[in-house]
Amino acid sequence: MQQKKIFYGWTIVAVAFLIGLTQAGVFQNVLSIFLKPMAEEFGWNRSIITGSIAVGSLSGGILSPLVGPYLDRNGPRKAAFWGITILSAGLIALSQLSSVWQLYLFFGTGRMIASGLLALVVTVSVSNWFIEKRGRAMGISQLGSRIGIAFLPLLVQHIILSYGWRTAWAVLGIIVFAFSALPSLIFLKRRPEDVGLLPDGRDPEEDLGTDEDKPGGQQSQASRLNLENEPVWTRKTAFRTISFWQLVFVMCVIYLVGAGSNFHLFPFMTDQGLPPTTAVLVITVLSVCAALGGVLFGFLAEKISVKILMGGVLITIGILFYTVFWAVKAPVWMFIFAVVYGIIRGGVLPLIFLLWTEFYGRRSSGTVLGIAGPFRMAANAAGPVSAAIFFDLFHNYWIPFSAFTILLIMAGLLCLAAKPPVSPK
Repeated sequence: MQQKKIFYGWTIVAVAFLIGLTQAGVFQNVLSIFLKPMAEEFGWNRSIITGSIAVGSLSGGILSPLVGPYLDRNGPRKAAFWGITILSAGLIALSQLSSVWQLYLFFGTGRMIASGLLALVVTVSVSNWFIEKRGRAMGISQLGSRIGIAFLPLLVQHIILSYGWRTAWAVLGIIVFAFSALPSLIFLKRRPEDVGLLPDGRDPEEDLGTDEDKPGGQQSQASRLNLENEPVWTRKTAFRTISFWQLVFVMCVIYLVGAGSNFHLFPFMTDQGLPPTTAVLVITVLSVCAALGGVLFGFLAEKISVKILMGGVLITIGILFYTVFWAVKAPVWMFIFAVVYGIIRGGVLPLIFLLWTEFYGRRSSGTVLGIAGPFRMAANAAGPVSAAIFFDLFHNYWIPFSAFTILLIMAGLLCLAAKPPVSPK
């Protein structure tokens, strides 16, 4: 009996994992480790440094509507390779930083590539290769960025303490290129149909059938995801749907709160008296638990409505996040917070991307996510900057962190009420 080959889609997932891992090099968690040593050397306040995140995120929002349709038409291979190369060069250039405009140029460009290009590459690549197993595939691919968030800050902190922050930027740039540039160029492909395969590794001879053909009228996962007759959405038709704007609001809240909390959690803990090494360890525990949670919720999404899972996760983490003010008073409670909050928060990214694909289909995922990009990245930019402004004004995080809680609960309720759009004719 001939052994069945491993489906090539899992190679796509592995490359997406590596891209996510290195993409985390320009996430807020990593920059937050550089915040205090750079601020001490140059005399910059937190608002100035977080401004580079805003510039990069807004630029990524401008880039994503152009990238999305390109990925749908041509696939991610060349775009990913050149994007990662530029990102790596920017990080290495930061080791020679001397002026604030260089921070905005080099980090901002890297942030633009990560948010406007690589984030779409990961999501669109995986969505194209899976239908029934998309939940687990998306969860595993998103695991890369979570692991990057968990361990890159530890690595950066170690290098900063041992060799200085300039060396840390250079090493980070080399790691990014080495881990993901060449795998992207060699292995990424657009869709399984392009190489004579079908999503999920199905046999081309397999009769997919309809829900009416199934015993007891059981609904298949592919049918539930509305992908057997895949719609093709244009910018114009997607813009006209209420669902688009509902998901845009939910996504904006996710990225505003995610960026704001990712960047400010480390300085918040150290401001409250936690040693930097303990604070980094808390972030690592939170990120590892989020990584595990992402895979867990990816599997759950194959059994439970993505919409219900998404709403429940957002409401729960909204409530949990507010407890950080009391948890930070004792390290043991902060680690408990990191475990519980991290596991549940881990479901956010895979679920929101699954929800977009469930609502708008596999063949239009790049286009629709691309046009949502400017809104998503504007929110991503606003999160760290708004929290930094409130901190500089009031010298505490009560106002921004409380607002984060309210927004998460609102987004969760809206998510529960959202309905898929009517397919374009």
